[in-house]
Amino acid sequence: MYATYPIYYPSSFYARLHDELKLWRESKKINLELADFINTKAADAHYDRTMPDFIKELTDTFGLERSVFVMSRFVVAADWDKRYDKDVRERAERVDFQDMKEVERQREENNIPNYEDRSGDIFSNVHPCILNVIFRSLMKMEREQINLPQADADRGSELDEGAEI
Repeated sequence: MYATYPIYYPSSFYARLHDELKLWRESKKINLELADFINTKAADAHYDRTMPDFIKELTDTFGLERSVFVMSRFVVAADWDKRYDKDVRERAERVDFQDMKEVERQREENNIPNYEDRSGDIFSNVHPCILNVIFRSLMKMEREQINLPQADADRGSELDEGAEI
């Protein structure tokens, strides 16, 4: 459904300055739908032991990249919560949340009083241990995706062996 719709990474501030608010709003709307999907279905999937089906539906609907993006927002926003595994936290912190940085910059410069993080309403009410399981599955899917081109390259070189140029 949304798996092919691109994520808008720049901040709402940037979008406003570059006349791209429509793109930012659409991307944020999908991010909120993804968060709602997780918030309403993840705990049941965990308790019903249907987590693989849940993760497949999540990534089929929203895409792997957006799923990692929103899950990272959950983890980064809960920087006080030590229940996330170290590698999950490290992966989440690699995502560049421009709206969060823009808030800090605007507050430092004090040009726009009370500037708010417009991505801040993307949060989760799901237990962090369940989110950890989901994030680990997404990280595994990322690793498998990264390995695909190498596997294809290896197969290609095997086929090329013995071929004369």
